[in-house]
Order: sequence, then C-alpha cells, then structure tokens
Amino acid sequence: MAQPLRFLARAPRSRFGRVVKWVFWIVALAPPLLMMATCGGLARFVLSEDEEVAAGALMFGTGLLGILWAIWLLGTPIMAILALLTRGKQLVIEQPPP
Repeated sequence: MAQPLRFLARAPRSRFGRVVKWVFWIVALAPPLLMMATCGGLARFVLSEDEEVAAGALMFGTGLLGILWAIWLLGTPIMAILALLTRGKQLVIEQPPP
C-alpha cells in the first residue's frame, strides 16, 4: 500500500506581516546607506578652513552616526524576530496515493 504524498507549504502573510517585513527591510538597509551618505556629505564641511564649521560638522556627524548605529543595531534584531513571528502558518498538503 502506497503512502500519501505530503507537501509542506506556508500560508501567505497577513497584511500586518507584510508591513512588518517591509519595515524590517527598511530598518536593515536604510541606516547603512544614510551612514555612507553622511560621511560623504560632511567631508566638504569637515575639511573647511573655518575651524568652527569643521567642529560643528564633526559634532553633527558624530551625533547622527551614533543615532543611525543605534537604530540599525537595535532595530534589525527586533524587526527580524517580529518578521519571523508574523510568517504564515505552515500547512501540510496531502495528495492521495496514486
């Protein structure tokens, strides 16, 4: 007697699950891109001949990079756990034996 064929599949994510997944990708990708843009954009001000402008740019850049690092390092694991928890249910589909 033949055994029935069993397939494992996942149900689609809910609307909330899709939103969480998109927020995860935004939190994972946006901060590194903004960090690179900050470093590239501040170079002109940091290398300025005016010492006050250079010091202000360094303080602004340091603060902004610290905030971006915190968002990235704290947000990515939290959003990853939420994205895993909002996956669709696992379904077992059985096909009768041939």
